Amino acid sequence: MVKFSIIVPVYNVEEYIANCLDSILKQSYENYEVIIVNDGTKDDSQKIIDKYVKKDKRFKSFIKENGGLSDARNYGIKKAVGDYFLLVDSDDSINKDLLKELNEEIEKNDVDLIKFGIAKIMEDNKSSEIEICDPVSNVAGINIFSTLLKKSLFVTAWSYAYKTSFWKNNKFEYSYGRIHEDFGLTPYVVIKAKSVSVIDYVGYNYYIRNNSIMTNNEMDKLKKKNVDSLYFFDLHMERINGEDIEEKVKNVYRSYVANALINRSVLLDGKMLKDYLNELKIRNISDYMLSNTMGRKVKKMLFKMFPKFYVKHCIK
Repeated sequence: MVKFSIIVPVYNVEEYIANCLDSILKQSYENYEVIIVNDGTKDDSQKIIDKYVKKDKRFKSFIKENGGLSDARNYGIKKAVGDYFLLVDSDDSINKDLLKELNEEIEKNDVDLIKFGIAKIMEDNKSSEIEICDPVSNVAGINIFSTLLKKSLFVTAWSYAYKTSFWKNNKFEYSYGRIHEDFGLTPYVVIKAKSVSVIDYVGYNYYIRNNSIMTNNEMDKLKKKNVDSLYFFDLHMERINGEDIEEKVKNVYRSYVANALINRSVLLDGKMLKDYLNELKIRNISDYMLSNTMGRKVKKMLFKMFPKFYVKHCIK
């Protein structure tokens, strides 16, 4: 039996893919398979992939037409035969004892999800920031949700190990053709999990690529991310309303999703910001903000009455 499936979607990453695959090859725990999904890449990434497939039988290559990151992830998960799977972006890397640390937790607790720490590393490798949660074992998703969402990278798909049967039994899928897909699914996966563990091992390296110029293509991507974030908000509301869980938990979930959308506003200006805030108003976003403390009451009132002021002065 294979313990872990590591799924690596690939699209035009010839500059980074070797570093990613090397980090997997160096794992101290050896019972794993690597599912590399070539999502119609146009560069020489496949030539590099072929070398690893030839070198190690655990590495498996699949080539498909381009369908985007969500589609590539879904494709890879369907191929997974491991008890647990991880998602690794092909321009990132994992640390050598990640699978070992995960396996040690699994041996103690047969859980649906395991959260691990990540490092955000600037492209020049001169600075990094650690995102980590206090360790806990075998806690229900609805009980750990509030703790996890306090971390800025809470929704990232690649900071969890997923029990494959849990994922497939719930028929989870990333939305095809959408970006910001982690935000669209991960919170719901967490809240549906009957058991979650958190380990304090920093297992994932997320590289932040520097690009000071906003190209037309990046502007188009930003606009699409706005549209897709709004789509996911509507989807989240539909999902959580249909869940048979206490209203207090639902309110925390709604508040998290609402605040995530509001916080996106800091990336926008001009007409794009105006249009986006109008969409938030149409959805009565402020109604979902928690007001159980004086500070939250003030923030809720400020956003409702003066959204632009709130965006400029109240979002860190």
